[in-house]
Amino acid sequence: LLPDDPAMLARSEAVEKLCFSVMNSMIYLINKICFAPNNTSPDGSDFDPEYARSRFLAKFEQFAGKVEELVAGPFIMGDTLPIHADYLIYACLADIKNFAPQAVREGSKLSDFMHKFWSYRSPIRRWFKSNDSKEGEYIRPPVPHIMELLPED
Repeated sequence: LLPDDPAMLARSEAVEKLCFSVMNSMIYLINKICFAPNNTSPDGSDFDPEYARSRFLAKFEQFAGKVEELVAGPFIMGDTLPIHADYLIYACLADIKNFAPQAVREGSKLSDFMHKFWSYRSPIRRWFKSNDSKEGEYIRPPVPHIMELLPED
C-alpha cells in the first residue's frame, strides 16, 4: 500500500501530516468546547457543539484546500489502486462528516474522492470479507498469542 515512486511517497506523507493535524484540531475543539471541565451548568446549556463545529469548519477549509491539491485523480496517485494514505483520508473524512456533516460539500473534489473510494472494488475490501481474513496472524488474529502460551486447565 506504499507507493514506490519517491515523489508519490512524499505526497502520501504530506497527506498523513494534514490528516493528523485536522483530526487533532477536531478532537481538541470537541474536548475543550464541548466537554470542558469548567463547564458546570447543571442543565447543560454551556455544552455548545455548534460553536465547536463553526470553529472547526474554518480550520477544515484550509485542510480541504491543501488535500485537494494532493489528490491527483480520484485517488492520491491518480486513477490507480488506492494507497495507505487514501484509506487514511477516507477515515478522516468519515469522522469529520460525523462531527460536521456540512464540511464536505457535495460536488467538491473531496466528496468525489469519498464516493469513488466507497464504490471502488478494492482487493483489500474483498479480502476482509473473505474467510481468509478470519484465519492466520494478520491485523487482528482470531486468537491472541498469549492464549497459546497459557496452559489448559
